[in-house]
Amino acid sequence: MKRLIAALVMALPLVSPAADPQWIGVLGHGVDAADTDIARIGYRFALPEKDAWWMPTHVQLGGSVWRVPDLAGTTRRFDLNATSIWRSEKRWGFLEGGVGGYLLSHTINNEDTSMPSSFEFGSHLGIGFRLAKNQTLGIGVQHLSNAGIKQPNGGINLVLIQYTVSTGTPNR
Repeated sequence: MKRLIAALVMALPLVSPAADPQWIGVLGHGVDAADTDIARIGYRFALPEKDAWWMPTHVQLGGSVWRVPDLAGTTRRFDLNATSIWRSEKRWGFLEGGVGGYLLSHTINNEDTSMPSSFEFGSHLGIGFRLAKNQTLGIGVQHLSNAGIKQPNGGINLVLIQYTVSTGTPNR
């Protein structure tokens, strides 16, 4: 599994069809599940421009480590995720929203959080501000749940802090 993840990370720059590739670091904290934290790393690349407003502007691929309370004590979960992003770049920073899929290493079921399926859907909204020409710092909210695939469908809400570094020339 470690070799597969390493190969995927090394291949990410090769799949970028447009300029503006970005590495992303995210820290998240549970809103209703105060003992849940995540650390995520991701790679985002721009999609070819389309005239349709409803087409996503970016794709983000990533992985996360979760710290989750469990009946036997605090445990770790991992996820792999892929998200379609609608991002509006401004001189001062960005606005974005996204919807994607998350594949968890194990289900989560404790007093605060019920995520009974390993496949979850995630949606987020965020705003960020430019720190330098190629760096932004943002804040966002995210909801993950299984959309009714399996009951109970409690899901989890997270507050996110995101640091982004562009590795190419940003599209404007």
